[in-house]
Amino acid sequence: MKKYIIIVITMLTVCSNAQTPILSINDNSYPEIAGAYYKDTNNHLDQFIGTWMYSNGTTSLTITLQKKPLQHTISGNYDFYEDIIVGEYKYIENGIVKINTLSEILFSKDAYKYNITGNIFLDLGNTKLLTTFSDPQRNILGMEATMRFQRADAGNIQKIDLLFKMSSSPTVVDGVEPQFNSYTIPFGEYLLVKQ
Repeated sequence: MKKYIIIVITMLTVCSNAQTPILSINDNSYPEIAGAYYKDTNNHLDQFIGTWMYSNGTTSLTITLQKKPLQHTISGNYDFYEDIIVGEYKYIENGIVKINTLSEILFSKDAYKYNITGNIFLDLGNTKLLTTFSDPQRNILGMEATMRFQRADAGNIQKIDLLFKMSSSPTVVDGVEPQFNSYTIPFGEYLLVKQ
C-alpha cells in the first residue's frame, strides 16, 4: 500500500510541475498568470547578490542582498512563484548604530517579510533593480519607500549606485501628524562598494 501512495504522490508532483509555465521575471504578463513561475532566466538578479557598503567618515550604510528562487507569492487574485532579491541593512551615523537588521538575512522566511525585497528591472539592460523598503523601527502610516540599485562598477571595483526615495507620503489622521516623517536611513543617493 505504501508503494502505491508513493507512486500516486510522484505522479501528482510530475503532473503539477508539468502544468506550471516557466516565464521570465521580465515577461510582460508578470504577475498575471496564476500558477506560473516567474524565473530569473538569465540570472540578472545575481549581479546584486552580496554585501555592499557606503562609507563617509563615521557614517556608513551596509546592505546584504540574497537571491531567493521559487518564492510562493499571492498578489491580489494571482497565486504564483517568483525569483526575488531580499535584503537587510545596517546604518551607522556619526559612529552610532541607528539600525541593524543584518542578522535577519539568516532567517528563512517569506520573501516579503525581509526589509528589502524586489525583482523589477527598470531598464532593458537589466542593470536597474527596484525594491521595496521597510524600517522595523518606524512603521509610518501611509509612507512607503523604494530602493533603486544600479550597477556602477569602476574598473575592477564592483559598485552599486543606490537611490533611496519616498514613494508615498505619511498620512495625517484627524489632523494628527505622524510621530516620524522619515525613516532611520535618510533618503538620498549612496554609492556602495562590494565587500
